[in-house]
Amino acid sequence: MNRKETGMTGMMKTMKKPARRWISLLAGFVLLACSFAAAEGPDMEEELDLKDVLNLEDLEDDIEETRILAPGESLKASDLAWHTPSEGSPVQCSHENCYWNLPLGTYDDEAVWKVLTSPLTVLSGNQRQQIKIRKEPDAACTEYTGEVTGESQGVHVLERGEEWTLIEAYSSSTEGSKVKVYAEKFQGYVETSLLKEVEVDQTCGVVIDKQKQRLYVYRDGKRWAELLCSTGFNTKKKKPWQETPAGEFLCISWTGDFSLKNDDGEIYMWCKKAIRINDGILIHEVPLMQDKDGNWTYDQCERFLGEKASHGCIRVQRQANINGVNHEWLWKNLSDGSARGKQPTKVIIWDDRDRTLGYPDDGLTLYYNPSKHAQYYHATPTCSTYVKEDGTHPEMEPFLYSQLDESPFSRLKPCPCCCPEPRKPVIDELNEENNR
Repeated sequence: MNRKETGMTGMMKTMKKPARRWISLLAGFVLLACSFAAAEGPDMEEELDLKDVLNLEDLEDDIEETRILAPGESLKASDLAWHTPSEGSPVQCSHENCYWNLPLGTYDDEAVWKVLTSPLTVLSGNQRQQIKIRKEPDAACTEYTGEVTGESQGVHVLERGEEWTLIEAYSSSTEGSKVKVYAEKFQGYVETSLLKEVEVDQTCGVVIDKQKQRLYVYRDGKRWAELLCSTGFNTKKKKPWQETPAGEFLCISWTGDFSLKNDDGEIYMWCKKAIRINDGILIHEVPLMQDKDGNWTYDQCERFLGEKASHGCIRVQRQANINGVNHEWLWKNLSDGSARGKQPTKVIIWDDRDRTLGYPDDGLTLYYNPSKHAQYYHATPTCSTYVKEDGTHPEMEPFLYSQLDESPFSRLKPCPCCCPEPRKPVIDELNEENNR
């Protein structure tokens, strides 16, 4: 996918952007060792000289503009304006800890955690059953506003009646459905008798952000891990059923490995360790595909992690970060509620509609291995992709987001394990491609 500049730069110039720098940054550069492990893996090649990389006088000028960050303040890319899922709805709720009143993409861990651990209202039925939602509270009404998957998909109760209840959700209509409402927010009526409240896991939850194409694991009230993912891609705007619906869901069953076949009946893709959250929407490991020589490889799908690329499922990185978290970890640690004393894990998905992602602050600290053979830039000083011959993960050297287009950083790719912030042209394309 080609990366190109769009009109985002002009928009950003109109925003207030105070200089943000880490006070400790200069010390980190000055302490750069004369010898350093030399690759994104065991390597003993010659390192770059610090003087060839940075002008320390310029760096000192930057440090003079530094300010200390307020607690919880983030320098990462965030929305230019905040929206809630219920924004513009003619019927509002006053529910406490409600997903529908939570700003999409928020960094407020406390608010997110309260939503992740609050009970979820679902519709009784089969986990592969789509329940049609009526426009009017009448069993004779055959005009439908959307579809909801039974058992696993949360619904937002707006007006509960004795026989009929007005709900809100993102439609889960699939290819070939007579209700052609694909991943769009809707309101409609359902029989009150179908409503069922489910308690959820109180130790772990998952957030998927379609705008940033990231999956976040929350544990014990905090955002604990960040993984690259790919949600559904509406190919050339002709397959709207491939858009991943937003909303609240439950991990409902562990379906395992599955394959996809082409029109000739040949298997062309393998997906491992799938966890069902919504009819055909599964969370699974980034797929294997055959290359031109017939070898099964992750390369073709892995390079699109961080972008929309799937048929509707959520593809997750297979490479473990420094804490050992990847899709394998999700497979082993999330819950479907079948174990005694456990409740199902809640998954919330933030929509990308009407959202625009801003750029990270120029003072955001990134990290790199100063080797001629290094491939990546990183979000953290230690990363599982950078390992010495003795098996240790030494700390890498810091630099600023503003220097990404300068040598030697301009040749580096974002690390596939520790999820560093993307370059500005990539954010421009995410905004163009992701927002429907």
